[in-house]
Amino acid sequence: MAEFSTTSPEIAENGMTITPIWTTLITQNDSKFVSEQRKAKQVFPKYDVKLKYPDAITPSDIQAIFDFYMARKGAYESFYIYDKTSRNHTKQYVDYGDSTTTIFDIPGKTTSSVSIYIDDVLQVGGYSIVSGTGTVSSDRVQFNAAPVTGQLITVSFTGYLRIRARFKDDRWSIAHLTQLLYLGGEIEFIGLAAEDT
Repeated sequence: MAEFSTTSPEIAENGMTITPIWTTLITQNDSKFVSEQRKAKQVFPKYDVKLKYPDAITPSDIQAIFDFYMARKGAYESFYIYDKTSRNHTKQYVDYGDSTTTIFDIPGKTTSSVSIYIDDVLQVGGYSIVSGTGTVSSDRVQFNAAPVTGQLITVSFTGYLRIRARFKDDRWSIAHLTQLLYLGGEIEFIGLAAEDT
């Protein structure tokens, strides 16, 4: 899967907005004792991303963004993008065990203070962290023994969050993109769950 670069061209200072998105079903009740019921439709958030570029963006930079958009066939193909700021992240989705696989990508790079959980239980030992060897340079966790089939693996860490996303728009021309970026507009990405195709 491809990576959308946030360094070439460089986005504006404070030009990246990451919004965690949850989906909650809310049912209003007529009862005076229970006014509403809520049900979470997802365990982990998706992350929408907006990028704003500086006024000095060049035509070749715009062409590079447009070429990446065309290679993804608009909103069709997903890709990864990293947060530009190293932050603390708590219990992010990694994967499910299958009783065979011992190496899994962590959804981040340049990670530190890494804590691995299996079915919400903190693991003390039994694994090592390998830096930069995963998909689009993500860090990885390597277990001494494969997690059992169906066991949920999550991770807490400090580092750059890797986000799976797609373009919001399916109809761009290079003229539209040029005008958008020169007028200080934002490029928007829709966050995807790890299992989304």
